[in-house]
Amino acid sequence: MTKSTFTFRRGYLLYLLALAALMLAAVLYVRSVLSGYEANQPERQVEAAVTELAADAQSGALWDKYRLPSVTPGRFEQDMELQSAYLALYDPKVMDFSLSSAPHAEGELVYNIHNNGFVLAQVTLHTAGEPVTRLGILTSQNWEVANLEPVFTAHDFTLSVPADFSVAVNGVPLTEADGTPGGLRTITYTIPGSYVMPELTIADPSGRTAGYTFRGNQILPELYNYSLTLPAALRVTVNGVPIQGQAADNAAMLRYDIVQLDQPDVQIADPYGNTAAYTGGDELPLTYMTISTVGGTVRLDGAELTADETRLPAEYANFADYVPGLPQVSTYHIAVLREDAEITVTDRDGVPVELEPGQHTYDLTSLSGGLESVPAEIAAEIDVVDAAQKWSLFMSNDLRFKLLSPYLIKDSYQYEVAYKYANGVDITFTSNHSLKNPAFTEVSATNFVYIADNCFSVDIHFVKHMLLTRTGASVDDEVNDRFYFVKYDDTDDGKDNPTWKIAGMKEIVNNAG
Repeated sequence: MTKSTFTFRRGYLLYLLALAALMLAAVLYVRSVLSGYEANQPERQVEAAVTELAADAQSGALWDKYRLPSVTPGRFEQDMELQSAYLALYDPKVMDFSLSSAPHAEGELVYNIHNNGFVLAQVTLHTAGEPVTRLGILTSQNWEVANLEPVFTAHDFTLSVPADFSVAVNGVPLTEADGTPGGLRTITYTIPGSYVMPELTIADPSGRTAGYTFRGNQILPELYNYSLTLPAALRVTVNGVPIQGQAADNAAMLRYDIVQLDQPDVQIADPYGNTAAYTGGDELPLTYMTISTVGGTVRLDGAELTADETRLPAEYANFADYVPGLPQVSTYHIAVLREDAEITVTDRDGVPVELEPGQHTYDLTSLSGGLESVPAEIAAEIDVVDAAQKWSLFMSNDLRFKLLSPYLIKDSYQYEVAYKYANGVDITFTSNHSLKNPAFTEVSATNFVYIADNCFSVDIHFVKHMLLTRTGASVDDEVNDRFYFVKYDDTDDGKDNPTWKIAGMKEIVNNAG
């Protein structure tokens, strides 16, 4: 080996040793920075507080150190030595902590220290010194305890369980008087005045018990708890037994609250042979909607459906006896346990109805095909505006019943309303007045619709102008009604001579039919 080679190798070895020393120093520095960063986390201060509280409780010093008060036990703690029971909760093996959502000052953090969710103490931290950034990316902030205070106060706990479950608190059974019945056979108990974490026995009808946790002043039983809101057309079984739902805000929906100790077997079936198991969550393969239509058709996957309900529209009820074949409202409650179910609807004229994605209720009961004016053949037989104005004049005591009655079907609902008004006291309350000239303005008759061969509706609007006799004040009476006319022979002369009569009316509110 030449001298130059030896010199090179020695220099190279010294270089590697120096590099290794530098790397070791860097690693040690980074480790120290990370250790310091970890040690400065606020949780370390809380952990120290937990240890301190547990030690004080074990030694018996906690009560005097924090000057905890003497209290009178409540109903469920009568046979309990509260001080020792409270100190026993400070078991470091089960104590934990969490960041509190309570308001706090800037630069402060508040933590709750608890046992199984039961709050034992509260610790407030505040910053100490300015933040320090090391390695260019880690910013470390020192924290210190500003206040550590045990929580020894009376709690009013609530607990909701199925109504057929039994509950005992510290060995004291709860009764119906301790609870408030809830929806779908549940009951919510109130457990007042508890200074320590109560021991509960929550048992189902077979005697098996459930665990529980605390969340604030709520006691949460460890049960399988499913809440479902489903179309009423679906059938729900739990462990093979059909259950009944409770009416929801939407009349077409039912709510099911299923609470059991063991995971229940929940099966849902639709009227078309599809089934689905429910194991929690919000997702079910479901297509549903409620459709009300007059004379239309509804199909599911191409097959025409039979209506679940058929009824006469309410506004036709008072003259249905005089009009055979009045259109009926057919309602379909469709619920299919498939996401790709195809529902198609046509109106009474066979025109397809566009269904909007995500919309579940359709009211297609307004009759289509309205005309802007009264057809000439109808106008030749009845002046609908004149008939409506006669009704208005009668209501303001400007026309006698004898002159109105030919425009009404004898003994019909509308006839009886007018007759009772004419012979009752209400008509005497109309103020003395005279009609202006012209008596009627803003007159229109629009949206004429054939309902049946001998029945139609028309929207009539006008304003009647009156002048009060005593004060001279002007009074305007606006009429904006849908009038229903029926062609009917109410005479007993042996001849078939039907004429158009007012059979009903409905106020049009905000121009809505």
